Amino acid sequence: MATEEQKKKNMMRLMTLMIAGMAKALYDLFGETAFATMSEVGRTTLEIMEQEMGLEVEGEDPKNVITEIGRIFADEMGFIESFTAEQDGNRIALKVHHCQGWNLTQSILKTGVEIPFTCPIMNVCQAALIRMGKPAQKAISPIPETHGSTITFTLIEQ
Repeated sequence: MATEEQKKKNMMRLMTLMIAGMAKALYDLFGETAFATMSEVGRTTLEIMEQEMGLEVEGEDPKNVITEIGRIFADEMGFIESFTAEQDGNRIALKVHHCQGWNLTQSILKTGVEIPFTCPIMNVCQAALIRMGKPAQKAISPIPETHGSTITFTLIEQ
């Protein structure tokens, strides 16, 4: 019989296979528009952060909101170890390091999915920007040496 530790590893492996398979199917079906399928995850997680973790979005500065989302993913959820947020004009870059989703993302990319559209941090930040009336184009690029990513939001002038 498996130890409790082995059971946890097996459960994580199963969840990784399930999520990677669903991501692959969505990507095969929709291509890059598969990003849109994750908007519900972003909205729901944003609501949890607002209701349970004190995140304030309405009337706030976009960089400050993205910084606070990074803090919550690090300090309240333990999903990342560290992050930085920088703004240059209409571009906000969130660099995350030691992400707990790194192995899952690599599994998804190995299936042929070209863009890691399942990133919860990216999707929550996008949901917050939309709620604030600040739509943005998003891009994500890996930082392999720290098992992290740079998530860039380019605010769209309205």
